[in-house]
Amino acid sequence: MRKLLVSIKKRPIILIFIAFMTAILCFAVQFNSFTKEFGSFSRLFQTNYIQTLTDIAGWIRNRATQPALMAVSVLIAIAAMLGVAILCGLLYSGYSYVMYVSCFTTIHPQQNKKQKKSGTLFREGINKRFFSMMGYFFFVFLSLALLIFALVYATMPLALSIEKVIAGDAMQILPMILLTAIIVFLLFFAIVFYAMYVSFMMPSIIAFKKGAVKVAIKIVNSYCWYLIPRTLGFLIYNLAIDAALLAVGFGLKSTVLSVIVFALNWMLRTIGNVVYTHYVFNTYIEMKDDMFDED
Repeated sequence: MRKLLVSIKKRPIILIFIAFMTAILCFAVQFNSFTKEFGSFSRLFQTNYIQTLTDIAGWIRNRATQPALMAVSVLIAIAAMLGVAILCGLLYSGYSYVMYVSCFTTIHPQQNKKQKKSGTLFREGINKRFFSMMGYFFFVFLSLALLIFALVYATMPLALSIEKVIAGDAMQILPMILLTAIIVFLLFFAIVFYAMYVSFMMPSIIAFKKGAVKVAIKIVNSYCWYLIPRTLGFLIYNLAIDAALLAVGFGLKSTVLSVIVFALNWMLRTIGNVVYTHYVFNTYIEMKDDMFDED
């Protein structure tokens, strides 16, 4: 935490950028028709998820029977991902470069011969790593969509089993318990490892022009037991915020209360995001130094 405060004091953009991007994301999540419809636990508990998943599967099948329409839908989705990836690549290539240099000079003060201004570093980052960061974000968006799709449909057997138990089928209790244990185990490792891989790829892209992904994967695999509890802590922190928002029905509040909830959500998310981002970059540099010193 001390290193983070030192970095923010020297380069306020480390906090300002995260606060700005978090505000945009929080606004987009809270003020939309989907959140108004499902932004509370009471509404979520009333939803028939089996029917919802069946409807989605039917929608996909209908598109699949019309190849032209399916192709257009896929191209539109890919184009949207690419457009957002270009914007994120432009912004985060500059920001990540600033963050990396800040962490590096804090860990290696003897190499801090000349302090460049944050604006200069931001431009350098865009010039050097824009295309790599754009590709990174496109990969993240595409892989995240596929991961969510896979995880949602992997839970369908469990949802069906729970539905039967609730309906009074006592024979489904043991299968439900076993399915719950298996799915929780799979969800835990899938989500945590995915979060670790995509997190550590970002500083690796700044550090290496070639082989960045390979180095990031090697670091995560080598230090996974050290990284898992910290990554899990960040995920639980965000999950707790989500649970609190759903508990107060953040999608159903009046305008005044919505603004208050938005402000609290924004502040808590900003704190979590800036702490975790700095932790990832700082830890990556230390582990990279340790790994390559050993080599």
